[in-house]
Amino acid sequence: MSSTVAQLFANITNLKSPPKMHLHWIPSLIRNMQKTLDIEKIRSETPGCSHKIHFNNAGSSLSPQSVTDAVISHLTLEQKVGGYEAAEEAKHLLSSFYVEFAKLLNCDESEIAFIENSTRAWELAVHSITWAYGDQIITAENEYGSNYLGLLHIAKQKKVDLITVPCDELGVVSLKQLEKSITSKTKLIALTHIASQRGDIQPATAVGAIAKKYNVLFLLDTCQSVGQINLDTKELNCDFLCGSGRKYLRGPRGTGFLFAKNRILRSLEPIFLDLHSASWRDSKSYEFIKTAKMFECYERNVAAMIGLSTAVQYLSELGINAIEERISHLSSVLIAGLSELQGIRVLEKSHHRSGIITFTKDNIDAKILRNELQKRNINVSVCKQQNAQLDLGVELTGDVTRVSLHYYNTRQEVSEFLQALGEIK
Repeated sequence: MSSTVAQLFANITNLKSPPKMHLHWIPSLIRNMQKTLDIEKIRSETPGCSHKIHFNNAGSSLSPQSVTDAVISHLTLEQKVGGYEAAEEAKHLLSSFYVEFAKLLNCDESEIAFIENSTRAWELAVHSITWAYGDQIITAENEYGSNYLGLLHIAKQKKVDLITVPCDELGVVSLKQLEKSITSKTKLIALTHIASQRGDIQPATAVGAIAKKYNVLFLLDTCQSVGQINLDTKELNCDFLCGSGRKYLRGPRGTGFLFAKNRILRSLEPIFLDLHSASWRDSKSYEFIKTAKMFECYERNVAAMIGLSTAVQYLSELGINAIEERISHLSSVLIAGLSELQGIRVLEKSHHRSGIITFTKDNIDAKILRNELQKRNINVSVCKQQNAQLDLGVELTGDVTRVSLHYYNTRQEVSEFLQALGEIK
C-alpha cells in the first residue's frame, strides 16, 4: 500500500464515527489518486525510446520490456511443454486479464472478453443485436472508417436506417442534433471516442446519458482513448466498449477487448460460437455462456493475451490520471509550437484534445513529409482523406499528418520534431 493510500485509511479510521459514505468513496479515491511519473525510469523500460522519436502511438505504441518478456516467456513455455499444457500452467495469468481490465474500466470481470482486435470486437457487438426492418442506427460524421463501412454493410444486410449526425463548430458531435435524431426506431448509437483522423475528444458521457434517457444501446469505440484517458463504464453509461491493445495500452499487436454490460447480455445473439462460448445441451440445442465470454473463441494467441494483461497492469501501476495529465501537457506544448510555424494548419477544433494532433503543411504532401521525418528517426503517420470521407473528404484537406504522443515522450523530443518540421520544405 502506498504511503498516500495508507494515510487516507489512517485518516478515515481515526474518525470517531466515520460516515458510511467515506467507505463508499475509498475505491474511487484510490483509483483517481494522482501519481508522479518517473519518465527516466519509464524510458529505460522502453527500449525503443533510445534510438527513435516515436510519435505514432495512435498506430502502435512502444511496448515496455516487461510486456515483450511476458510474451516471449509464454512462447518459450509453449515450445518446451506444448501449447495446451502451457496454457494450463498460465491459468492465473489468463485470469488476470479479466481482473486488470475490470479495474481499468470500473466494471465486473464477467463483462470483459478478449478479442483479437478492436474492429472484430466492434463487429461482434453490432452483429449480436437483434435487428428488425426499419430499425435505426445513429453515428457521427467523424466515425472511424472501418466502423462506418461496417454500419453501411449492416444497414444493407438488415434493411436498417443509418443516420449520420454532424459535428458542431468545435469538431465534436452535435448533442442537440443527436437527440433530435432519436425516434422510436432507434436501437443503437455508435460513437468513436477519439477519431483516428482527428484528436478531438467526443462528449461520450453526455452521449451515454442521452442513450440511457431514451433506452437506446450505446457502443463506444475507445481504440484511441483507452490507455490515455480515464474510462469509467458506469459514468459513460455505455452498453458496449471496445478497444485495441497495440495503441495507448502499449500491448502486443493482434490483441483487443470488448466490454458488454451484464444487463444486456441476455438480449444478445452472438453470430459465432464454439464450445468455449456456449454449451451443447443435446443434439438439437445449445446455450450461450452467461458472461461476455460468449463473444470469445477458445483458440486465441495466449502469449499475446498475457502480454496485454501485463501492459494493463503496467499502466495501472503508473496511474491513468497521471498518464492523462502527462499526455495533455505534451499535447499543449506541441500545439503551441505548431502555432509558431508558418504554413501549418492544425485540424483539431475543440478545447478538449487528446495526444493526437493532425495538421497539414503547405506545399508538401503528407506522405513525403512522413518519409522525410523518418530519415531523421522521427515516426509519424498519415491519415488518408479517402478513409475519412465524411469529414476530411468534405473539407478536401487531402491526406493529413498525424502526430500521436504518449507519456514516455518528452518536451525535448517535441522540440526536435518542431525543429525538423521547420527545416523540411
